[in-house]
Amino acid sequence: MTAAVTIRIQQADFDVAREIAALTRGRTDIGAVVSFSGICRDNEAGDAIAALTLEHYPGMAEAEIARHAETAMSRWPLTGLTVIHRVGRITPGENIVLLNGIEYTGTSQLAC
Repeated sequence: MTAAVTIRIQQADFDVAREIAALTRGRTDIGAVVSFSGICRDNEAGDAIAALTLEHYPGMAEAEIARHAETAMSRWPLTGLTVIHRVGRITPGENIVLLNGIEYTGTSQLAC
C-alpha cells in the first residue's frame, strides 16, 4: 500500500481521535500509531497568555511542512502521516498542532 501523507494548515480546531481514525481506517497492515499533539498553554514563565495568534505564508508554510514530512517518511518506516497545524487565534487549552504517523512495528516514535 502506498504511504498516505496529509498536510493541512487550518483555522478550525481538530479532533485527535477522529484524525487517528481517519488515518488508520481500513489499514490492517499497521501495528502502531505514533502521535504528538501540541496545545496552547495559559502562561509562559509565569506570564499569562490570553491567546496566541499564529500567521503563515500560504504555499510556503505547506512546502516547508512537506519537506519535513518527506524527511520523516524517508528516515522512519512510516506508512502514513498526518500533519495539521492551526493558524489564527488560539486560546489556552486549544489544539495547535498534530502529527500522526502509522507504521508496521512501532519503531517510529522518534518521528513525532
